[in-house]
Amino acid sequence: MAVFCSSVIKRALVPKLTRKLGECHLYTCASTCAAAPPDDVRYSWLSTAGGGAVDLTKDDASGLAVLTLNNPERLNAVTGHMMLQLGDIVNDLKEWKNGKALIVRGKGRSFCPGADLNMVYNMLDSKQGREMCSFMHRTLTELHRLPLISVAAIDGPAIGGGAELCTATDFRVMTERADIKFVQALLGIVPGWGGGTRLTRLVGRTRALDLLSSGRTIRPEEAVEIGLASWIIPTGRDVVEATTEWLQRYTRGRTEVVRAVKNVVVAGTELPVEEALAKEAEQFVNVWGGPAHVEAILKSMKHKK
Repeated sequence: MAVFCSSVIKRALVPKLTRKLGECHLYTCASTCAAAPPDDVRYSWLSTAGGGAVDLTKDDASGLAVLTLNNPERLNAVTGHMMLQLGDIVNDLKEWKNGKALIVRGKGRSFCPGADLNMVYNMLDSKQGREMCSFMHRTLTELHRLPLISVAAIDGPAIGGGAELCTATDFRVMTERADIKFVQALLGIVPGWGGGTRLTRLVGRTRALDLLSSGRTIRPEEAVEIGLASWIIPTGRDVVEATTEWLQRYTRGRTEVVRAVKNVVVAGTELPVEEALAKEAEQFVNVWGGPAHVEAILKSMKHKK
């Protein structure tokens, strides 16, 4: 599970937690729209933990979507209402046939400090903890598997669940003021949204154990060095604009090819070898003789004349 952590919260609220065992076509999902109830009624109680929103902008011309955590008053801490919205958005992106890429960001000067602590304080019983963990685990796993090349644009702190969220994207880029902290162990818990497993696969067993056990700060330079981040956004650049330019190296191809490549990688990392090989062959057949393939072959033949 993920929680917001700052020095103030550590001093004021952690003790309470211990004693008592949170849209060329351009279209948007507005921040004011209500989150649709989840299919599973077990999670409907999350809607009562309100505040904040998750905004989505999709551009069919470029195939780029931008997902924004919008709760700046709480440094973009994720409330139950936002969790439900995030689940709806991931489902929407799964059905978006023109999509190539996704940028995940936080509004303002913070990425995300995890679950809203006020919500956490009021749901410390194991049943609600299990249900929240299950919902976010499933949502971030589906985000990780989207046929879109995704990147977390981290500007400011990504703490706890925010750190877990950024591991659910394919890449991470950071501003110079950004940092990542897996603070769960410091709060008497462990990652519950799949971030521990994803971190281990990203940086290896020893480094993951170090980062998860110590809860120490990971600055941009170290994140790049250990493979947790891919690029440091130059100071003064607009985060979304800079990240969009950086992403173009991966999204120049036709939509069906970009998506096929992502599907091959997902299969290769998550399925048994025989199933992954079959999935790769399936993706090959899907794009063989397609517009991108024919165009590339004709261009190659022309240059050889």
